[in-house]
Amino acid sequence: MLAARLHTWNTTPDLEETAPPGPPREGEVTVEVEAAAVTHLDLTVMTGTFTHRPALPFTPGTAGVGTVVEGDAALLGRRVLVRGGGVGLERDGTWSERVAVPVGATRAVPQEADAALAATCYSPMTTAWAAVKAVGRIAKGERVLVTGAAGAVGSLCVQLAARAGAYVVAAVRDEGAAGAVLDTAHEVLVRPAAEDIAIDGEVDVLLDTVGGDTVPGFLSAMRPGGRAVLIGYVAGTTLRVDLPTLMSRDVALLPMNMVRRAVPAEVFDRLLRDLTEGRLTLRTTVLPFARIAEAVETRRKGGGRGTLAVLM
Repeated sequence: MLAARLHTWNTTPDLEETAPPGPPREGEVTVEVEAAAVTHLDLTVMTGTFTHRPALPFTPGTAGVGTVVEGDAALLGRRVLVRGGGVGLERDGTWSERVAVPVGATRAVPQEADAALAATCYSPMTTAWAAVKAVGRIAKGERVLVTGAAGAVGSLCVQLAARAGAYVVAAVRDEGAAGAVLDTAHEVLVRPAAEDIAIDGEVDVLLDTVGGDTVPGFLSAMRPGGRAVLIGYVAGTTLRVDLPTLMSRDVALLPMNMVRRAVPAEVFDRLLRDLTEGRLTLRTTVLPFARIAEAVETRRKGGGRGTLAVLM
């Protein structure tokens, strides 16, 4: 079978013919992979500097969709999402035509769901849901600013905040990104300053998918007593904030931690149905598995919008 194997840290994996996984052990199943996600987490693991540092050679891939072909009789033939259980972190992952995974790392996926979409949607979809509902607690009539609104998480934050009845301002980095934002946003602003955002009213909730010093730059546009949800850090991992300004604005900083936060299965199922039936939209770039090296480089360089998957 074909698998992408990483032999040296911080390089691109090689596509190789390898032996298929042996018979699944107790509590495991073998999944024939249809599509696998290529994520920032995968790239972080491949640096060799992450908390999880599997032994080399190693097959990356923390998420994918496929069909159970060996193992638990009750699961045979079932189409599943593979995610969790150390897959792609502590054991070989989904960048392979077949992968052995713990039963607990599988979740049923409808047959009608697009494979690439289902393989890549879990993280952005559940993160956006938690940012809007569980952490941001966005209510009808509130004014919400979403940074990085053309990205996977950002675009879903826009849609879910609008669904919650909020007035949504989408902030993007350039005109090209502005064209990628769905018409669910009430306003789309390119590289806005705080004064641009506050023209029509102060912001109740900031959903920041960008990181770095984004929040301090927008504090003056926020309503005293507002909330800033810290979701991502692609623009920088350090937040420098003037404490007197933060205190005078009385804005709560609310960090997202999706490792500790459990998302109910019914929430995932409902959101996936919404994506499958077109009530939510997530832009997904798809490449054949033979072009896994190109997919990795695309993700490293920040190319493409939304999620990225390879099809087997």
